[in-house]
Amino acid sequence: MEADSNSQSNTRRWALVPTIPVLSVSLALASGLVLRLWMLKKYFIVNGDSLIYGYMGKNLLLHGQYALTGVAGKLNPTLIRLPGYPLFLALCFRALGMENYASAAWVQIALELAGCLLLADFAGHIAPVALRSGKAGFSRGAAHATLWLTALCPFTAIYAAEPMPEALTLFMIALALCSAARFRERPEWGTAFCFTFAVTYAALLRPDGALLAVALAPALLIVLLRTDSGCPIIAARLLLRLGWDSMLPRKAPCPIPAVILSEAQRSRRTRLLYFCRKEGKSRIEESPKVARAVGAMVISPALQRGVGATNNFPESRRDDANVSLSSNSSPRLARMALVCTLLALAPFTAWTLRNWQVFHLFQPLAPRYANDPGQETYPGWQRWVKTWSLDFVSTYNVYWEVPGAPLDLAKLPRRAFDSPAQYEETAALAADYNDRDNARDIVPDVDERFGQLADERIAAHPLRYYLWLPLGRVADMWLRPRVENMDIDLDWWVYAHHRAETRFSWAYAGLNALYLLLALAGCCLRPRFWPWMVAYMVLRSALLMTVEAPEARYTLECFPMLFALGGIAVCAGITGRRPRRGRNSC
Repeated sequence: MEADSNSQSNTRRWALVPTIPVLSVSLALASGLVLRLWMLKKYFIVNGDSLIYGYMGKNLLLHGQYALTGVAGKLNPTLIRLPGYPLFLALCFRALGMENYASAAWVQIALELAGCLLLADFAGHIAPVALRSGKAGFSRGAAHATLWLTALCPFTAIYAAEPMPEALTLFMIALALCSAARFRERPEWGTAFCFTFAVTYAALLRPDGALLAVALAPALLIVLLRTDSGCPIIAARLLLRLGWDSMLPRKAPCPIPAVILSEAQRSRRTRLLYFCRKEGKSRIEESPKVARAVGAMVISPALQRGVGATNNFPESRRDDANVSLSSNSSPRLARMALVCTLLALAPFTAWTLRNWQVFHLFQPLAPRYANDPGQETYPGWQRWVKTWSLDFVSTYNVYWEVPGAPLDLAKLPRRAFDSPAQYEETAALAADYNDRDNARDIVPDVDERFGQLADERIAAHPLRYYLWLPLGRVADMWLRPRVENMDIDLDWWVYAHHRAETRFSWAYAGLNALYLLLALAGCCLRPRFWPWMVAYMVLRSALLMTVEAPEARYTLECFPMLFALGGIAVCAGITGRRPRRGRNSC
């Protein structure tokens, strides 16, 4: 007898299906690796902040002090940077060679590729049900699209090739998002610890990293409160954990096992399945209405009769049910929240105590202007810059140069002067600064005069100072071509000066805009966690409105969320599937 040819072809066809996602994921990671290795070869450089972080990490290893090396090798304790990235460099130096900054870049590349997988997993968990397919949503769909968007993004890839905290921050954000999504589905100690570590270390890398906890922690607290109110979600997840959904046909729209329902309750089962279809949900966890109904039908009546909540379960399942219910009890969730909070605060408590002991100063994070106690600050100068600074050109040509170099009026934009008289006043002030100590420092009287000039400009145009310029700086950080790490002139838009660079910069600007538009489209689909991701981006943008020296890298921390939302939008566009309108859980 010969096997049916159609049967053989079908068998071969289905045998190939599992290899398709594996091959595609491997190609995505390989492509991301090649991109980052090319960035490492072409743009790797160690200077500026990288050296400062390296000195701190080196002194931690050699001398056990968090300090910078001064004149004649003297160690000067410092607090201008948080210890997160120096600790990372110290570990790399210890394992792979002292001052081997390239080793840190290699580790960052590996972490960034791992972050790609974490973001793909996050997108698979938050995507609307209609946009998921395959086990864990990873065969095809939102998770798969997110992986490709993340792996091939040049904006984040270039920072993996530099010894700077951005790449490590992106990994921590990806870990926090993935842990939060998994915790939302099943509150457990493992995911809680992962989330706590991610948000804590993100804040140890940069002070603004604390915004991640501010935006996402409330979402997890709401999950705990919902899980503990009347046990409806516990009941729903308990049914899945005990394997009751396997007793239903594979295409059952909602895994509600009829075997545990009484005769009176079975009549309501049809209506529950109807609500599942109406809300476009494929699992009982995803429908708050159905979860509450199951809790009311199964657990609440048992509690009202004064019997155990597990009496409705067969004998062979009662022990598992009792363990599951007790593991989700209120004391356990309260302990989980308390322990994670204490763990998150512990390193900042130690850092604050260290700063108080060494400097007699209360400083739980890092100073606003990265200065050690006793070092000069220039509030008048900084306030004056804030009255006209709008883009990265001003940051590079003026803010980073002064003090330490002469102030060139030719590099100031026209908006720095409101009138000819003000131009003359600014010119006289610049001349005084340039003549003092070879322009190496801004002396107090010159700084005071800069402050007076700033006050005049603020009084004349308050809206410009408090609203229009801050909004313009945020827009520049979001929309500017992210070519600041490449050999491209600051005036990239002047086509006559460098045609190739102008075309490349406009292409980069278009790619950046594409990521933003895809994220906006994904947000309109209202996946899980979308309010909290938007909250993080809004909070970060509000914080950046207070920065007088805009840099495009300050918005890079929002890209993990843009990747996830964009992946959901790409999946919806390719498959043509749209989630049914209904209430999505946050």
